[in-house]
Amino acid sequence: MSFVQIVRLLVRFSAYIGLTALCLAFLVFWFTKDAKQEYQSHTLLNTGLISGYNIESNNGERIDYAYTNNEMENLINLATSFETQKELSARLLAHMLLERSKGENPILKENQEVLETSLENIEVKINGRDSLKSVQQKIIELREADKQNAIYELTYSKNLFFGLDQLENIKVVREGNSDMIRMEYASIDPYMSQITLSFLTDIFMESQLDTKEGQTESVILFFEEATANTLAKLKQAEDDLLNFRVKNQIINYYEQTRFISGNKEELDKQFQDQLKIKAGAESAIKRIELEIDDKSVLPVIQERIADNQKKIAAFTNELTEITITNDSLLDRQTLAKKRDLEAKIKNLKAEMIESTKSVIAVTQTSDGVPTSNLLTQWLNSVISREESSAKLEVMKIRQKEYEAIYDRFAPLGSTLTRLEREIDVAEREYLENLRSYNQARLDQYNMLMSSNLKVIDKPFYPAQPEKSKTSMMVILAFMVGLVVPSSAVIGMEFMDSSLKSPKNTAEKTGLRIAGLMPKLPKDVEKSNIDFSTITDQAMNLFVQELRIAGKKATGKKNVVVFSIQNQEGKTTLIENAQKFIEKHFDENEFNWIELPSILNNPYGHDKVKNGDIHILVTKADRKWTEADQHALKVYKKYVGQKPVVFLNGVRTDIMEDVIGEVPKKRSWLRRKVKAVLS
Repeated sequence: MSFVQIVRLLVRFSAYIGLTALCLAFLVFWFTKDAKQEYQSHTLLNTGLISGYNIESNNGERIDYAYTNNEMENLINLATSFETQKELSARLLAHMLLERSKGENPILKENQEVLETSLENIEVKINGRDSLKSVQQKIIELREADKQNAIYELTYSKNLFFGLDQLENIKVVREGNSDMIRMEYASIDPYMSQITLSFLTDIFMESQLDTKEGQTESVILFFEEATANTLAKLKQAEDDLLNFRVKNQIINYYEQTRFISGNKEELDKQFQDQLKIKAGAESAIKRIELEIDDKSVLPVIQERIADNQKKIAAFTNELTEITITNDSLLDRQTLAKKRDLEAKIKNLKAEMIESTKSVIAVTQTSDGVPTSNLLTQWLNSVISREESSAKLEVMKIRQKEYEAIYDRFAPLGSTLTRLEREIDVAEREYLENLRSYNQARLDQYNMLMSSNLKVIDKPFYPAQPEKSKTSMMVILAFMVGLVVPSSAVIGMEFMDSSLKSPKNTAEKTGLRIAGLMPKLPKDVEKSNIDFSTITDQAMNLFVQELRIAGKKATGKKNVVVFSIQNQEGKTTLIENAQKFIEKHFDENEFNWIELPSILNNPYGHDKVKNGDIHILVTKADRKWTEADQHALKVYKKYVGQKPVVFLNGVRTDIMEDVIGEVPKKRSWLRRKVKAVLS
């Protein structure tokens, strides 16, 4: 549909569209003519989300605009939330009740009646000690007691001062791309506009602070409890380790085990050395006893030195005990005792040597070796054997002691490692919780600093009311009254699936348009359109189409006029065509054959089949159905040629696309508009 066609369509329904617009504008004017003037106030708050200073400001971090936008949306939603408006309604009501109890009434005189009507059923006991907070708490308790009290009904009403429907008109928006929030409110009373924004600011800032504290307080309490639990767990693990060390006499397990292991290895080495010494001494004794010829001297010597042997063994045993036990950690008393034992052993050895000299009778052996030398060797070997035996006895005892120590210390290592590991795990868990706790406290302080809202512009008392919006609303209603019906008309035109125009008819029927006839009104004489001229023009085009279509035929041309449905205008078409031909031509070159509805009546005779021109007559305001298409298909097969179509009852604005400008009476303005659009 072209722009010109849209204009023509709107002109057709211009009366209805204009009437709708006028009615809608009048209704808006009627319902808004008694509306009271409104007084608007505003306030400006700085959130500090971008430009504010906090603990992390010195970290040089880039501004997260996504986080900032999210925080701004949260603040706006908090300021306009349902709970905030409920608290605001309660505070406004408490304030006005307090003012009334003091005999003060700051609102305008013309609004006194509205206020008194609002408060007439409110019964709240107020004494001289009540504050705004206490009265507000009383109101909230009464309001939430049940759903049938006067305060509840007032809160959830459309009251111009305290109703939630009225308070929903508060506008809270972000000031451009800054970190400031602007609040606007308009009321019928300037004082109520100012005090409402003032209370809203206070409630908003309190709610923001409570929200931020609540967000971090639970986290802080969690980490505080976790830190205390892990600290107790760490102390318990340390106490368990301390008790374990005390019970098992452990100072430094790893040093002690290293020391014990080293001493045992040294003891084992000394034990092996003493075994070698003892074995060597016994071997030497046997060899020397074989070399001594006088065997009787040995028992005498052994008898004389037996006592000294026992003493040497005892002293050596004691000396070995001191040496092995104390090692290098000898105090003065032990050192003196050691020296005394060594001296006694030395003296006993000397006595034993002197005792053997008196029993030696032979001066040398058969090999010529001096007997004194052999006895001295024998005596030294005996002494060495006795010393080694004594030392081995002591070492065996010490080895058993070390084995016992090993048996005791071996399982202590794994237990000690487990206890130390428990302490390490508990300590790391405690330090992690402590770090998280400190970070949560830091985040809380940082959040509180960054959410410290500041009032830049306080709510003011508006001295002048806002300009009336009645005229604007009337104009807007008039425009809506024009646009909506116009859109409906255009939409209906687009959804109209009737044949309507020659183009649609040709597309849906698949036939060539031979002519069309306008739709005539009931009273043609009163119409400003010259339908006689339009009809003559349409007939002229139609007859010319017929003459062109039948130029191959000789003699009088048979024109078969048929329709698919009844009452399509076949007879009227034939009559108009005959009149036009008689008026403008000397002879009638057409023989007209009219068929009844081919969908409801048979048409099998030779005149139909031998027709030169076949014309399908159909109305423009009807829909083309599958039944119509099938009937036309059968007819074309029967006659063996393709008919042409004549569209009857076409709108005059559509006729203009075929016959040119429709002859009608037009005003000067319409002629100019048509000239521009054309």
